[in-house]
Amino acid sequence: MSAPEALLRRLCALGGDGVVADELVPSEGRVLWPCDDVVYSLHLFFVWLRGTWPAPTLADFAALEAAENRGSFSFAESLAAMKRAHVIVFVTDNQAYRFKRNRQFLLRLRADLISAGRDPDTVPVVFQINCYCREDVIKTPTSDIIQVLTWPRCDHVEVFPQELRGAKEALDRAIALYEEMRADHEAR
Repeated sequence: MSAPEALLRRLCALGGDGVVADELVPSEGRVLWPCDDVVYSLHLFFVWLRGTWPAPTLADFAALEAAENRGSFSFAESLAAMKRAHVIVFVTDNQAYRFKRNRQFLLRLRADLISAGRDPDTVPVVFQINCYCREDVIKTPTSDIIQVLTWPRCDHVEVFPQELRGAKEALDRAIALYEEMRADHEAR
């Protein structure tokens, strides 16, 4: 919703051996991420749609991309990322004017996963709720956001971007959700 490349650079700096793609507006990176007693080799990929709202689905975007050069954003790369994602961090925020959009984007996420040939209910989602503390911003209470943004296997993490606090916890929780899902599958 704002500058995903800034978050990508921050996450890669927090881990070990972080490398961000050499692009004007990078959309992917790799990082060694310590979580509990394990170090994970992560491939982080940001998928976002720019343009008019409501945002098009990935299927709609194929036609838009054919008609217009979108710079570093590639439909094929985004579709590939959706096909292989182990877990998704859905970045949102508490600004009231975005509340309805959040619901729309969640529906888009479900549709995009289906377009990528995935069963959305099998992909864990962490909702990273960026909390803005400025007085001039009308905010939606976190409890209201949690009621609307839900998924079969999910968690919610409050993040405070102005204080550079919480993004690490969101990624740690994403890894934990993935490991919980994997343990469930192995138990069956």
